[in-house]
Amino acid sequence: MLHVARLTDRRVAMVRRHRHGWLDRWFEVPVTRVHQIQTELCPCLAVGEPRGLAYSPHMSTLSNRTDVARKSLLVCGWFQSWRYTVGVESALRHHLRLLSNVSTAIHEYLERIRPRSWKEQSFLRVGIHVRAGDVMRRDKWSFGYTIPRRPFFEMAMARFLSEDQALVSRRSLDHRRRFVQFIVTSDSLNWVKASINFTDISHQLNSSSSNVDIDVTYSEGHDAGFDLGLLSLCDGVIMSTGTYGWWGAWLANKTAIYYSNWPRAGSPLSGLFKRDDFFPPNWIPIGGPAFQCCRGNKVW
Repeated sequence: MLHVARLTDRRVAMVRRHRHGWLDRWFEVPVTRVHQIQTELCPCLAVGEPRGLAYSPHMSTLSNRTDVARKSLLVCGWFQSWRYTVGVESALRHHLRLLSNVSTAIHEYLERIRPRSWKEQSFLRVGIHVRAGDVMRRDKWSFGYTIPRRPFFEMAMARFLSEDQALVSRRSLDHRRRFVQFIVTSDSLNWVKASINFTDISHQLNSSSSNVDIDVTYSEGHDAGFDLGLLSLCDGVIMSTGTYGWWGAWLANKTAIYYSNWPRAGSPLSGLFKRDDFFPPNWIPIGGPAFQCCRGNKVW
């Protein structure tokens, strides 16, 4: 909406009560609010997109169209591309600031989960998001969604250890012990613990790295808004698939690693997707095997 407003010299307006309701519980979102689009903003002209996970260059022609005069523009679609943030990134980050009480709650949680032996240590904090719940359904798998298996997360976590080592070396502190905490978020934490087991990965990485201390914590008892804010405050993000992890990484604005075998090649979802439009060019792709299709709520 900020992108369209910038192109057409308009202001952003949203309904006051969003159907899912969570946005205003977590973020500032300082835009004009209305009770009903039909009565307060119409006549409207719908602005759509041909592909939901790709940039639509025809949007730039909106300002030249004669049919948009004296009408509100109703933005309909996903518009999920980093290219839409170009020129409005500062404004978008301003609009998606965490509410002060939310920020305080998340910082208090982060302090509670800091390992006691690290109290005097500086350390790297990396958020991990695993989308699993709805993706375990056969219709989602058929559409093209995937869940990366453990090797992807092992490689991504190891990459952050090497990134941290490079940072330490640049500071001429390469003999210091390093500390990295991974915080796992998911819509299916019990399944993640059993099927991926980040605690076991941390033991594996600790045993193979003589000068690194690794801690893994699962974000339990929190809703999606809290976890999104949590990811946004991390020093880096590892995402699995989908747009939730994308927003966590974008809000964090640090090193981001994504699963490159999503969507599944040849699937309907891949027809809506353009990789160079969806993922910012400075994000790091890593591949690896995916879980296969599902039986009920189980994947293999």
